[in-house]
Amino acid sequence: MLKEAVEEVLYWGISIVINLILFSLLTTVFIVKVQEIPDIYPIKVEIREIKVEKPKRAKSVVKAKVTAKKTVMQKTKGTVKKRKAGATLTSASEKGDVKVPLQKEEDISLLAELEKKIESKLKKKEKVKKEVGAISAVLTGGKLRIKGGTRKIVYIPPTPELISQEFPGAVRVRIWVSAAGDVVKALLLQRSGDVNIDNTLLSYVRAIKFEKVEDKEVQIGEITFSFQGG
Repeated sequence: MLKEAVEEVLYWGISIVINLILFSLLTTVFIVKVQEIPDIYPIKVEIREIKVEKPKRAKSVVKAKVTAKKTVMQKTKGTVKKRKAGATLTSASEKGDVKVPLQKEEDISLLAELEKKIESKLKKKEKVKKEVGAISAVLTGGKLRIKGGTRKIVYIPPTPELISQEFPGAVRVRIWVSAAGDVVKALLLQRSGDVNIDNTLLSYVRAIKFEKVEDKEVQIGEITFSFQGG
């Protein structure tokens, strides 16, 4: 019994010594040295208001613009006075002055007006040739009234019978008309909401005849069908 007690005391003594040694080693390895924080001293800031003078260049630029504008106005007034007095002259070349026959300002303005009138008339003729225009067709009480357009209609087919459960909306059809006056193509741009009415009106449009023209190009137009009760 004494032997066992001595062994147990020795065991616990050795274990305590070993633990103390290990603890001392670990503390020496993992100790973190904390650096001392230096003292923070406040910074003194002094704010002063500095007056900045505006650059004088802006005034000179404005003055230059005003003087340039005045000179341009004076030049334009001078040229207008010269035109009213008599004629227009071309600027001289570098080698010497070139004599140009004088021409009255009235003659130049008349020629310009005539040219503008001729150009406008030609443009109107071209527009009439290439477009049939907008045609409106109103269906009321079983009768169809067609008006509008820039090309005369020579034949209108009988008014088609349109049956629908609901009141149809407006129908818009684009047409292509040949030089002979036949509608060679028809395209629905706006539908009524009823397929039968749309197909019937397409067939009706293809049967319309327009006057013949000398121009061989195909003309384009639009027909808008609107429905009224009664």
